[in-house]
Amino acid sequence: MEYLTHKELKKMMLLAWERVERNKEEINKINVFPVPDQDTGSNMAKTLLGIKEAIEVKEFQDLREISEATLDGALIAAQGNAGVIYTGFLAGFLPLLNKNPVNAKKLSVAFKKGAEKARESIQNPIEGTILDVIDAAAQTLQKEAGQERNIIQLFKKATEKANEALLATREKMEIFRKANVVDAGGLAFLMILEAHLEALEGEKRKERVEERPSEQVRRFIQTLSHRYEVVFLVKNQKLDKELLEKKLAILGNSIEVVKIGDKTKVHIHTDLVDEVEKIARESGKLESLRIEDMAKEVGGEPSVRQVSIGIVTDDVAGLLPKITERYQIEIVPTVLNWPEGKKIPGENIYQKMIEAKRRGIKSFPKTSQATPKDYLVAFEKQLHKFEKVLCITITAKLSGCYNSAKQAEAEVQEPKRIFVFDSWHASASQALLVLRAIELIQEQREIVEVINKLKKLRSKINLYLLFEEPRWIEAGGRVTKRQAEWIRRMKKIRLHPLIKIKNGVLIKGGVVWARDMADALFKKIAKESKKERERGKRIRVIISHANNLPEAKKLKDKLKSIKAEISFINLVSPVVGAHIGPGSLIAAWIPIE
Repeated sequence: MEYLTHKELKKMMLLAWERVERNKEEINKINVFPVPDQDTGSNMAKTLLGIKEAIEVKEFQDLREISEATLDGALIAAQGNAGVIYTGFLAGFLPLLNKNPVNAKKLSVAFKKGAEKARESIQNPIEGTILDVIDAAAQTLQKEAGQERNIIQLFKKATEKANEALLATREKMEIFRKANVVDAGGLAFLMILEAHLEALEGEKRKERVEERPSEQVRRFIQTLSHRYEVVFLVKNQKLDKELLEKKLAILGNSIEVVKIGDKTKVHIHTDLVDEVEKIARESGKLESLRIEDMAKEVGGEPSVRQVSIGIVTDDVAGLLPKITERYQIEIVPTVLNWPEGKKIPGENIYQKMIEAKRRGIKSFPKTSQATPKDYLVAFEKQLHKFEKVLCITITAKLSGCYNSAKQAEAEVQEPKRIFVFDSWHASASQALLVLRAIELIQEQREIVEVINKLKKLRSKINLYLLFEEPRWIEAGGRVTKRQAEWIRRMKKIRLHPLIKIKNGVLIKGGVVWARDMADALFKKIAKESKKERERGKRIRVIISHANNLPEAKKLKDKLKSIKAEISFINLVSPVVGAHIGPGSLIAAWIPIE
């Protein structure tokens, strides 16, 4: 075999997962460095599982496509020292595989780059570890590629040298000699190489049976320099690698940082979990965070909190389908009743309302809360998938959804597994609370901790609403005829009266002079968030519109000037839109913790 294609690479990666998954306990039992938590095999298997899930069912056209998918899967799934270091290796190796099949020489160059990147990912590289095994394979490939064009033969030689390097790790570190083991991460990497070779040969290889210095592991007392392992993934990193490592170095050791594209994976052992989490949030958009108590793992207790919480919310929040699908959120429908609307043309309720006004139709849409039955159905679905269910409702002071949810809670067989939470908000501000709940659950927070944090958060969320025309809110009885006329007069002279939510109730939010609705909301948000931004915090914003996408996009562009994070723009829920009317614009914001 003189060339490697995307088909061979796919087989190599899938077989690597299978091999490490099958032998992970062999790797775990010799794990004594940097801490004796006996999880290196499990962590490498999880890292490879991420790759497997990213490529297994997909068809790829070339090496570049599968390389990008492999890297993304590894970066998201990478766990533990060895998993993050291996991801660092892939970050150097895979990008050098272009669209065309690669020959032995190019493969050796890519392997060399992978070895360099693996070493760069570690703040303090130590000899006698997985790095030795990676280096041995890379150096062999580089040395032999000039004469040997057969990739299978190259891999055979590289695997032999990698095995020799692994056996040598026992003599390079006192802790390995004392425990009579080789490096666990190095063993995992050797298994990956052996699996790659098996995939290239196309037939199952007999696994090594010669005795390694790991067959008789000697146990002894080891103390932990730090209790917790923290692994986090951030997107759009704001701190450069050197500064990030410098900040983390004060807080712990075993620091690895791997950056691929706009994502960065970080690993650290620490006692100061809160400080590390703070740096994680400051360094970019936190995608995931995992905290493991290594003291419990060494003692044989469960070390990672296994949190299983499903979310239920109503359609008033206006979450995008991609969010509800990804995080398995159940949406409970509220009720919109407008028989006349069925006969009126229009793609959405707002276009129908505009057409109804044009035709002189006097009837207006009517709304009511979601029913207890609908909440019960949603609860039962989530209870089949999750241990606990968190239901976040529209504010109870504007809707009966909270009461419906509480009635449904009383009807389930295990009501103690249901937690109903009044958001004090609606629409975009309610959605912000749901997004934060998702983050907290991903951080493996327990349900009580999630609820306590949401309680503190809901008073910090800000929502502002602007009407294009107040006739709809007037028809619903939310404002008087005199108030509606006042709003119209103000808008004629470019004074925009704002409505806001405070403690679950709609109240006046002040008047802003501005050219248009987008400008008015931008000025309000910029002014109100100024103190937070001066303290170095960014703000997260959700924009909702009632068939007024141009103004929503204009507001988004303006908010970029203050470096706001725009989670999404959506169409206001019909139940909300029926009251506020077509053309209305909503923006909700919160400081990012």
